[in-house]
Amino acid sequence: MKKLNEDQHRQGDVLLVKIDELPADAEKEVTGRKNVVIAHGEVTGHKHQFVFRDAEMFRGGAGQVLRVLKDGAPLQHEEHSPIEFPAGLYERPVQVEHTDEDEPRIVAD
Repeated sequence: MKKLNEDQHRQGDVLLVKIDELPADAEKEVTGRKNVVIAHGEVTGHKHQFVFRDAEMFRGGAGQVLRVLKDGAPLQHEEHSPIEFPAGLYERPVQVEHTDEDEPRIVAD
């Protein structure tokens, strides 16, 4: 985990940035009693996730928005140390990288 500053946290290739309010078009994703998965590794099957009772996910704005419901809620992953988050709203911005052909592509886990 790398804490970039008070408002930005990175776990592997997942970046979460604190925001003040939900985007106007945000729609809550219904997860029931399943964990809130932020990113899923296509190759390894590993997940960046919060336990279902600790967070809610919304779609809208630039992509994913998370509401962490309680202070100290851990973002978990099989290959990284957990990151404890304060309660609040966080956006996962879409990150891109450039290939050798100088073509941008979305960063994938």
